[in-house]
Amino acid sequence: MKRPMFILFALVTLTSMILAACAPQAPASPEATTAPVEVTQAPPATGGGEVSKIIVIGKSVHPYWSNVELGVKAAGKALGLADDQVIFFVPPKEDVNAQIQTMETYIAQGATGIAIAPSDPNALEPVMKKAAEAGIIVTTLDTPPVDGSVSKVYIGTDNYSAGMMAGEAMKTLLPDGGVVGIGRGSDTALNALQRTDGFMEAIKGSKITTLEPLNDKEDSATALQLANSSISANPDMAGAFGVYAYNGPAWATAIKEANKVGVIKLISFDATTDIINGIKECVIQGTIAQREYDMGYKSVELIYKMATEGEEKAMADMGVKDGVIDTGVDVITAQTLKDYEAGAKKRNIPLDWNTEGWDPASCEAVALQQPETTAGFKVSDEVKNKVLADNTIKIAWIPKALNNPVFEVGKIGAETKAAELTKAGPYKVEIMYVGSVASDIAEQVKVMEDAIAAGAEAVGISCNEPTGCKDAIDKAMAAGIPVMTWDSDSPESARFTYLGVDNYEGGKAAADLMKKALPNGGKVALLSGVPGAANLEARVKGFEDGIVGTKIEIVQKVFCDDDVNKGVTVVEEVMTANPDLNGWFFVGLWPVFAGDGAMPLWEAATAKGMKTVAFDTLPVELDWVKSGKFFGLVGQKYWGWGYDTTQMIYDAIVNGAVFESFTNSGMDIVTINNVDAMAEDWETNDFTKPLPPP
Repeated sequence: MKRPMFILFALVTLTSMILAACAPQAPASPEATTAPVEVTQAPPATGGGEVSKIIVIGKSVHPYWSNVELGVKAAGKALGLADDQVIFFVPPKEDVNAQIQTMETYIAQGATGIAIAPSDPNALEPVMKKAAEAGIIVTTLDTPPVDGSVSKVYIGTDNYSAGMMAGEAMKTLLPDGGVVGIGRGSDTALNALQRTDGFMEAIKGSKITTLEPLNDKEDSATALQLANSSISANPDMAGAFGVYAYNGPAWATAIKEANKVGVIKLISFDATTDIINGIKECVIQGTIAQREYDMGYKSVELIYKMATEGEEKAMADMGVKDGVIDTGVDVITAQTLKDYEAGAKKRNIPLDWNTEGWDPASCEAVALQQPETTAGFKVSDEVKNKVLADNTIKIAWIPKALNNPVFEVGKIGAETKAAELTKAGPYKVEIMYVGSVASDIAEQVKVMEDAIAAGAEAVGISCNEPTGCKDAIDKAMAAGIPVMTWDSDSPESARFTYLGVDNYEGGKAAADLMKKALPNGGKVALLSGVPGAANLEARVKGFEDGIVGTKIEIVQKVFCDDDVNKGVTVVEEVMTANPDLNGWFFVGLWPVFAGDGAMPLWEAATAKGMKTVAFDTLPVELDWVKSGKFFGLVGQKYWGWGYDTTQMIYDAIVNGAVFESFTNSGMDIVTINNVDAMAEDWETNDFTKPLPPP
């Protein structure tokens, strides 16, 4: 099961905000976790069967789950199922054992399908596997399952991106910065961590500072007590973020008791009645509302379609992408609350609150709006005619730096595609391969501007820093020069698409390899490139999230500024300081280019059992896998950085092609089990064949 790829890079940046907002959030998972379990994907449902019972299992008694139940019942009614054919269950409070026992009960009864929100994904996976092996369709909602789960589909929210939206909202509310408190129900549950991490990522670089997140262990009374104490201990507090559904109301009560309504800006999660009331009272400025009704409805609908029409058709009809149905979120503020209410009523979603007699003008109107986006950008006829006037398309292909050999592979890919397109006609395609010698954002911007001045009619660029090249990209797009990013994005710019690996998922894949390499845990270090580069930061974050709950400990992170020699130096320095290190995650392959013998301390430790996982799958790295220096690799499609970018720019100009904001390039996982196949791909220069399992 993959995390939704498109959201991470198509993140909405919120530009202005209102004084009241509201949105519901699901309860958290318990803190206790178990070791990951082996999982096996169940065979696909073939359809044509009858529906006995469809079971949906939530987490606890809470208004959020009442909304899920409404969706479940509505779907059953719409599909013509009897009440005893569609069953919704939640324990009184979060209880992993109760969820397991309920699963066991309906496995014994031969249910058609079970959709579950696993309070502890690791603990639930064995019984989910048992259900799948019994021929029961298993899906998940609200909370993602473990990687490789038997869950056919996850239906729910991208929590990381939703957290980023909350962070962007807070930046809008606090343009001059300030101290912000955070309340959440768990320090280990994945949804809590992803929302918090997304929030922290969004406020990075601002003047906002955060207090240590307060863990109330999913107890609303404790949440209120902690909020009161935090406000008392921090009289200069300017904002608060409630990660779970009950956290927002807890902070709201504390803010009112401290007589600081409007002084402390509050962003919450979900749209329970308490949160809606907080918006109407102008104490909650904004809320990120999950669509829990849709989670329940779609869970029943999907299982029904799988059972009656077959898995393939059901997934196609329901819009499943990478094993996910992303239900999205709504940003609710005082200005948008009435619209949210009208939309819910139009969809026949019952509400136990209303806005009758309430005037949104009673709250300060600082609307939370979404920015204009270039997703769906189409080259105008004027630009097309101008570019093609001389039957030549000049594309500037700009890497982060010329001193990184990995970009040479992309250059060859770009030149190969340009030659193919030129040969096919009727237009000639020229590649201008230009860049700064070393990674330098100011120099890279100058290189781009110079390339355009020299006649570049389109640009493909890997940004050294996400905001640093924004102005240059925006200026080019405004001048009618199509720009797309590859490898490293500038998501807030006007670029028409970003081509790259889902770096967060790539980091998690690296974590999975490290967990296999160090099953008993150990101390690891991370080597990254340019601090702040969006692609590298996402990989690091994915790795960090991926090792949560294990005994793997990150003891040091170092940066080499995309410089091979500096990479060698910092790795050896870390080895000197940490002679007992058990593993490394090379976020890029910089020191590998220095060759054998360049890192004697690292090589000596590797010979004694230290494990290294790295990004990229160039031939030199494949040799290191064969020799045992690397345990595993997460490979980007660097040939495609050039090859696919050239084709996409050509299609945008010549054929009027329109692309999503994020274009996923995919990734390869390489270990000793499939390294020979990847080496053959390099020898034949044919990367079209799927790799054997790693």
